[in-house]
Amino acid sequence: MSSPEAQKRLRLFRILTVVGLLLTTASFFTPMWWVSLTAPNYPKATFPQGVKILMHWNGVRNGCELQERDDVVEDEPLDCVHEMNTINHYIGMHPIERGAQLEFAAAPYIFVFSGLCLVLALFYAGPLWWALFLPGILMPAAFVLDFVGWLWWFGHNLHDWAAFSVKPFMPTALGEGKVAQFSTFAYPDYGFAIVLVGAGSLLLALLIRRKQLQEA
Repeated sequence: MSSPEAQKRLRLFRILTVVGLLLTTASFFTPMWWVSLTAPNYPKATFPQGVKILMHWNGVRNGCELQERDDVVEDEPLDCVHEMNTINHYIGMHPIERGAQLEFAAAPYIFVFSGLCLVLALFYAGPLWWALFLPGILMPAAFVLDFVGWLWWFGHNLHDWAAFSVKPFMPTALGEGKVAQFSTFAYPDYGFAIVLVGAGSLLLALLIRRKQLQEA
């Protein structure tokens, strides 16, 4: 019969695993990162947050919100994905839709696979049990690496018919930058915090499980 301490550790392991599973799943439905561009021809009155787009696990979404001002009447928000493509066109960058097509299509299946692995991890303690946690734990790092990789690709595959000739460059992935007359901003969104906490919960669950199995 397990000791009270072992039973307590098992409960904590399962709670952390379920929390990690719920948080990583929730991140699928939330924006992970946002990117915004500002320029003199995009006045703050019209674009209060600049030309803003939101990076999700399964696509790029419009980050512009419906404005509620006395001098502006909008039925729907401005399409900032289209505006971003227009800006990128001037410096010879490919449309946003060219990036991460395979990753966006595969994301739902990856999340289902990761979820099934974590459900199995609640009960399985055989060989390579720890591998069941890896998909969930590695999600934040995988997102950042893929995001940065595609930014590099966009900045180093410029068309020669651009209106503004710029040298290949690395677009801003975090913080503030400048390209031609455009100021760029890129920061994690709340979805990244969710998946980061979820991955931390899963890592802690793995360590607790490891200690429990060693003692057993």
